[in-house]
Amino acid sequence: MVDKNINRRYFLRASAAVGLGACAGRLFGQEKSFAAKYPIPALDPSYIYLCPELVEITAPGPLVRPDGTAICSWSRRPCLDINLEDAKFYSLPYFQRFRMKKWDMYHIETPEHYLSFLISWIGYGAFCSAYVYERKTRQGFEGISLKPPQPVLKMMRDSSSGVSEYKSGKVKASFEVQGERRKIKIDFSGFAKVGLSADIDLYLPATDEIICATHLTSPQRMHYDVKINCMPAKGEFRLAGKNYKLDPENSFGMLDFGRGYFPPKLFWYWAVASGLDQKGKRLGFNLGHGNSPRQTNENAIFYDGKVHKINEVKVKVPLDNLMKQWKVWSEDGRVELSFAPESVRYSSLKIGSMHSLGNPALGIFSGALKLDRGEKVEVKDLFGLCEWFDQKW
Repeated sequence: MVDKNINRRYFLRASAAVGLGACAGRLFGQEKSFAAKYPIPALDPSYIYLCPELVEITAPGPLVRPDGTAICSWSRRPCLDINLEDAKFYSLPYFQRFRMKKWDMYHIETPEHYLSFLISWIGYGAFCSAYVYERKTRQGFEGISLKPPQPVLKMMRDSSSGVSEYKSGKVKASFEVQGERRKIKIDFSGFAKVGLSADIDLYLPATDEIICATHLTSPQRMHYDVKINCMPAKGEFRLAGKNYKLDPENSFGMLDFGRGYFPPKLFWYWAVASGLDQKGKRLGFNLGHGNSPRQTNENAIFYDGKVHKINEVKVKVPLDNLMKQWKVWSEDGRVELSFAPESVRYSSLKIGSMHSLGNPALGIFSGALKLDRGEKVEVKDLFGLCEWFDQKW
């Protein structure tokens, strides 16, 4: 007789691996790799993205309009009410939940470490994960906790206030937003067999601009993302019995916030970093594209608290040797970046007809960025993440 608990655990792990693109590739089937083991696929019409016109939103309103449609848009502040419960793309609304993804993922960069913390719920599972990378040793530590989708996790409705929580027998995690402060608390005793805890505050001044984006795969099917960069980080974390303090002068946090009904096939290039420029001003960027090269909703430079919107960006990955230089650039000359990997990981997950393939890499960005009024900002030895992923779930 088959053990039902084993089947349940397998299903949850399989669901997590494919359904959670934001982190799954970093948590399963990894190995250090120099040459990619598969080609980056050519994007075709099966990677659906619908954006007749990209509109900047400047006034409050609903994400989902009364007729069930949404506008392909971006904004510098969270203007929209995330009323995804009003979406109407299936005749039986109950089944829409199986296309829903919700996640809050924080990335934190210090001179010595890169950390990521995730709380997520999708239609068939709930997840909490963490990853810590030590730059000096180039060693990574990771852990994940999985739960059934019921009861639904407590997660904030939008990115500007509230609490997201995950609790299990081995993990307690919470992300709380109160005004300008974002508090991350983690207690993960079984993390990577060494244990991890964190109590970290990120600060987002009320005057800072962020990037919010509504993506469409049909007029009635949408997902909403928020990217925040360059948040000074203060606090500490404990790994393998050793404490590490974060100095807000040189430690910065980033938020990747997602809510919505994502398409069955997903692809993305993503380049993201936060730090200081040569003048000591906060500098960061969120660049790349998703299911179409025209998917520019979230492309932006963050400089001294202001967002500078970027249009189409291209990424070149050296598949013959992933430790060679990667490139990120725009045809209009506003983005000219090279990326020198310190660590490249390999993700190859295939479960039936589902898959998650990609190469997440951590390393150094150098080059130049051009702001809205033409000012050129030098990028020198800025640590960050660059990756590509292809998924079907």
